[in-house]
Amino acid sequence: MERTIGIEREWFILREDKIAPLIGELLPELEAECERRNIPKELFSFELFAGQVEDRTLVTSNVVQTINSLFYNKELLLCVGKTLNMKFLCTEYVSAEDLGELVVNPFNPRHKEIWEKLETAEKIAASQVAAVHIHLGVSLEEAVSVLNFCRRSVIDDLCELGDFSLGMRMQSYRTMAKVYGDPPLFENTDRLLSYIESKGGEKNVWDLVRYKPSTGTIEFRMFGAIDNDVHIIRFINACRRILKRACT
Repeated sequence: MERTIGIEREWFILREDKIAPLIGELLPELEAECERRNIPKELFSFELFAGQVEDRTLVTSNVVQTINSLFYNKELLLCVGKTLNMKFLCTEYVSAEDLGELVVNPFNPRHKEIWEKLETAEKIAASQVAAVHIHLGVSLEEAVSVLNFCRRSVIDDLCELGDFSLGMRMQSYRTMAKVYGDPPLFENTDRLLSYIESKGGEKNVWDLVRYKPSTGTIEFRMFGAIDNDVHIIRFINACRRILKRACT
């Protein structure tokens, strides 16, 4: 069975070769360019830290389409960035010294509330990491099976596959999220939905594998940001194998 695929990928924003909190300047221009090209402006979004931008593929039905969508997003991002004297760094981890000014994005009141509650060390940890997230379409029943399958040994294997920083990215992520990343076990679909509700909604579930009712997808969130199609295809295939093993 071919499942829908979607990818989110995070980039650091650079100006004069330094990370800069410029998403407030960048995102409106990206959205305007999307409108000019008659494509969804939702292909680009913000992260907690204002020095990052996220690009999102179209929902696709095969890996070739997914990689093509990533390539198109990158071309658009670089095109708009050039007009704004910005460049972009696709790496999973940067040092605290490289972050520069720690600023929350200006678009999301929820993110502002989160930011104001964080200690400086937590702000650094949240800002110095970037990831590739893989979404695969599943039914609610399949989501329960996948989450129950993803015990720590499975999470560890996937983290190792997507690690390009000798574990520093995952260490920082866990410092901020305060979770290891393995989801709890669920007896049934009702327990899964209740768990998501208890967290205040899907966006507040910090597990490294989570179900998103809004998209009907399982999201694998442990892979480091990288601008390399070979690695991203490996991520997709690894997630597909997990689904196959969990749902058969």
